[in-house]
Amino acid sequence: MKQGFNLEFGVRPVVATIRGRRSGMRAAAMLLLTSAAYAGVALARDPAAAPPAAAEVQPIALPATDAPPPTSETQGNQAAVPAQAETRAAPEVAADQSTSGIEEVVVTARRREESAQSVPIAITALSGDALETHHINNIEGLATVVPTLSISQSSGRENSPVYSLRGIRPTESLYGQDPTVAIYFADAVLSPAEGTNLGMYDLASVQVLKGPQGTLFGRNTTGGAILLTPRRPGNSFGADIMVGYGSYGLNETQVGVDIPASDTFALRLSGRTINSEGYQTNVAPGPLYGSKLGGEDTRSVRLSAVWNPTDSIENYMVVMYDQRHTNGRGMVLKAANPDPSPLNSARCYDGPGNPVTGGQPCNRFETTDLPSIYDAVERANHRDINDVESDMRQFENLESSGVVNTTSIKLGDELTLKGIGAYHDFKTAQSIDLDASGIPGELTAEGDEALHHASYELQLLGTAFDQRLNWVTGLYWYYETGFQNSPGRVSEGASGSNPFSQYGAVKDTSYSAFAQGSYNLTSDLSLTAGVRMNKDEREMTLETHTPTVCILKDQNGQPLTLDNCSVTLSDSFSQPTGTVSLDYKLRPDSLVYLASRLGYRSGGFNLRATNPLTYEPYKQETVNDLELGTKTDWSVGSWRMRSNADTFYQLYDDIQRTVGVTSTTGVPGSAVQNAAKAKVFGIELEQTIAPTRNLSLQLNYAYTYPKYDQWTEIGSDPVDPTATTKVYPVVDLSKTPFHFTPKHSGSATLAYTVPLGTEVGQLNFTSTASYRSGVWINSLQTIQAINRTPENIRPFLQQKAYWLLDLSAGWSGVMGTSFDVNAYAKNVTDEEYKVGGIQLYESAYASVSRQGLLTAAYGPPLTYGLQLRYRF
Repeated sequence: MKQGFNLEFGVRPVVATIRGRRSGMRAAAMLLLTSAAYAGVALARDPAAAPPAAAEVQPIALPATDAPPPTSETQGNQAAVPAQAETRAAPEVAADQSTSGIEEVVVTARRREESAQSVPIAITALSGDALETHHINNIEGLATVVPTLSISQSSGRENSPVYSLRGIRPTESLYGQDPTVAIYFADAVLSPAEGTNLGMYDLASVQVLKGPQGTLFGRNTTGGAILLTPRRPGNSFGADIMVGYGSYGLNETQVGVDIPASDTFALRLSGRTINSEGYQTNVAPGPLYGSKLGGEDTRSVRLSAVWNPTDSIENYMVVMYDQRHTNGRGMVLKAANPDPSPLNSARCYDGPGNPVTGGQPCNRFETTDLPSIYDAVERANHRDINDVESDMRQFENLESSGVVNTTSIKLGDELTLKGIGAYHDFKTAQSIDLDASGIPGELTAEGDEALHHASYELQLLGTAFDQRLNWVTGLYWYYETGFQNSPGRVSEGASGSNPFSQYGAVKDTSYSAFAQGSYNLTSDLSLTAGVRMNKDEREMTLETHTPTVCILKDQNGQPLTLDNCSVTLSDSFSQPTGTVSLDYKLRPDSLVYLASRLGYRSGGFNLRATNPLTYEPYKQETVNDLELGTKTDWSVGSWRMRSNADTFYQLYDDIQRTVGVTSTTGVPGSAVQNAAKAKVFGIELEQTIAPTRNLSLQLNYAYTYPKYDQWTEIGSDPVDPTATTKVYPVVDLSKTPFHFTPKHSGSATLAYTVPLGTEVGQLNFTSTASYRSGVWINSLQTIQAINRTPENIRPFLQQKAYWLLDLSAGWSGVMGTSFDVNAYAKNVTDEEYKVGGIQLYESAYASVSRQGLLTAAYGPPLTYGLQLRYRF
């Protein structure tokens, strides 16, 4: 694996332009233009080659979760800091660690500093120190302390996470389809989902905002947003260095260095490396026998700079580069369909000699006998899930780079102008053995992807009426272009249609204008209202073919020629969104609020479309919610308590759902449909108990109940197959379950610190147990496919309820030095739980071909490690 990288960063052109005796306003103008230039880079490039970058939002930097020992600045002892924050961008955060043992978090979620307990709308926040305490170095790890957050894999790909909040989730991660939960880094959106884990280091905070985000966010989402805030440069020179070792050959390092160059200019340089062999072993006979999977080689570097040319101007820039090479994550073959029907591809791999059954022979293109898929299933069912089979060398390689530039100009005591420009470049290549067996070419996914996007946001913020009104208004622009090239092989040796290729090129532009204000009707009663107008322009070019046949059809339903196998589609979508909330302080430390928001997810085109019917665009989906919540700090004797609770009701309309289909040549794929509507009801509870300053218990619980009100489609099985004129019935799919959405989920974190004095240090102990009730994981299957699946196979389409237990013990300020040492273990009970898989055992209709395979991807087993940290 590659172990190096190069990064160049220049501040000189900006400094040279704004220096000398030029006025502050001249500097301000140039900085705003500089910020905009990062977004404008995309326009100077060839759009077809590789365009622009990120979007908007302002994360909240959160505080340490407990008072640090005299010799260390970290070791927070609280799991998740439950807070409530408006669905807005959040620049900075201040914190006050009180002697009560419960952290007081001050946020600027509404462009002003205020207690997190006084802001309406649900958010769970983790400080950077809490992330280190829990050893969360990827977004998937957040799910252990945020019950309503669910994360799964897309098509078995470890680096293609699908995020869900409150039951609102896309079916998969696919170019051309917006996520339901957006990830923001340093106020800019990260796209696509594949690159979102790369920035999970050296963070000041992570916030999980729940519910539709459609007013002050650059990219509208129907489920929520996750905000990653990097650590900003410090005012004094200092460094934080960590080295770690762990199970399965893990070696890791992390460093952060603050470099104050002058009174007005400061830098922070940080980086991370992760090397691991992998926890899976390939046991398929052949040259790859004994090779490892599930490992990675990651290299990341980040440079941030803060420059204050005048007292009223700040320019903040973050430049980052990330590179990750993995050796894939093997899946486990759970079942193969024995149906002798010619529509079942698995029948072609039915044992020695491959006897022909079902009255129609397999289309053989090899002279040798094909291996038995059924023997592979039998072997998999009698060995450890981390012993896997694969006939190909698997990998997923990612590379990402980007820049975010934010300029803030204070125009007066009550007025601020801010410009946020961003550019992001992402590319990946992968080779994945989807059939999870040693059979060559049964089902593979190979290919490469690239996406480039830029954004620019201009904000004007202010106060009025003796600061009773706080308001913000602005304009936003976002542009992205890229491609997703997905060649692969299916039933190779039994079919000549190999390799097949699905290629889609996207070019999307989004514009919006927004305004929002909060007005204090009385000293205890406040009203917040906001509106945003959005317009999205979408364009997609499709190419789908085998070596000899173009799969695409023209508007008359006739196949295109292989030398002209391309279709370009375009459309635009618009939707007003907004928010309104009313909050009342029952007393200074107790708040009740009622809020409603409308979020939307843009419509678009299906990258896997092949005919005039599927070329039609799918519409935008919307979520309109109503949320009632309360936040209270109270005490029982000397025990300090914090109780946050909310209940929500979401109207989920025109839901975009991906369903599994198979082409006439046997190539598996999917189509996007607008399922009519659904309702989601939920309750969320967050309880913190702090008997002493050094002991705390954090309890989180979520109840989520989603249900389709209506979802119908025209079935593929005719009412009378023998009739000359076929009549197809309307099929009710409303009983289809919401996938990866547990009805009950929760976590409990117990943290205890033992101060030993300044000459000895402090001991820190943390344990976290998280629970998820059973879920369906067959994201491409409707209730029709589930009902057609045999009873004994259906358990493979689900994940039963499970617990995960994580433990850590540390010694900070070892013997009065600047050293900290920490030992940890994750998934202590070695629980086996599914995080994704390929669900192609059965199709929804008898007349539709099926691959006949069912595989599962599992989360990591018990892992453990030791970290040594030094600060100066």
